[in-house]
Amino acid sequence: MSNNNISNQGNVRTVKTEILMYVLPIVIIGLVIMSGIIFKYVGSTFEDQLTRSSLNNAQEVSDGVSAWLETRMLETQNAANIPSAKALRENPAGMNENNKYRLALMNKIYPGVYDSVSWGPFDGSGVLYGETKSGFKEMHNADKAWYKETMTGAKDSFMSSPVISQATGKIIVNSIALAKDNNGQNVGMVLAAIYVDAVMEKVSDFKLGEKGYSLLVSKEGTYIVNPDESAIMKKKISEEDDPALRTLGEKMLSGEEGIYKFTRADGK
Repeated sequence: MSNNNISNQGNVRTVKTEILMYVLPIVIIGLVIMSGIIFKYVGSTFEDQLTRSSLNNAQEVSDGVSAWLETRMLETQNAANIPSAKALRENPAGMNENNKYRLALMNKIYPGVYDSVSWGPFDGSGVLYGETKSGFKEMHNADKAWYKETMTGAKDSFMSSPVISQATGKIIVNSIALAKDNNGQNVGMVLAAIYVDAVMEKVSDFKLGEKGYSLLVSKEGTYIVNPDESAIMKKKISEEDDPALRTLGEKMLSGEEGIYKFTRADGK
């Protein structure tokens, strides 16, 4: 009786062992598969959240830059609409005095932002009468692209493409507005040369992770912000050897929004 009981108990243990040998691997495999699914789901969700967060942050930076430039543009437009601007042909001295007031006020409100302010007749001569930190300055710009664009009269106001200031070596944009007489005829132009350091800092500070970086290009594709400082104001994104970067440039210049995934040729 005793031996039979031992034998039966042994058989029971053997069956349990066999069951465990089959069931445990299945459970383990199932858990591994489930872990993989969870990891893939979490990874996908994290990437989606990161993408949305990046787009939101990029939009905030873009809105901030736009608001900053629009404020600069508004000052120039206001300066082009004052009575002395409408009558600048009859009272050029009044415009020169206004230049002094404008620059002093802008330097007080926005220190280090304004390079100079100026005005000129709408006659294609290229002559502008400006006020700089050093005082009055007569400038000749007939060969400049932004001056030629102004003289077409096609735009009442606009921001020029970035250029390098001959006086400071810094990057500036010209905020330009046409002055009109009481009959709505173009009689002159009002200009403010503005440093874009603040814009560059806003864009440069926006990045993802330790190795992330941002790019800012002009409407012609010239680099304004680039981790490779040798490319700034000297190279266009359309001139890149890397086809992926050229494609990115095409999307940027066309105004396309969204996420563009690519791997640079150098792996960075």
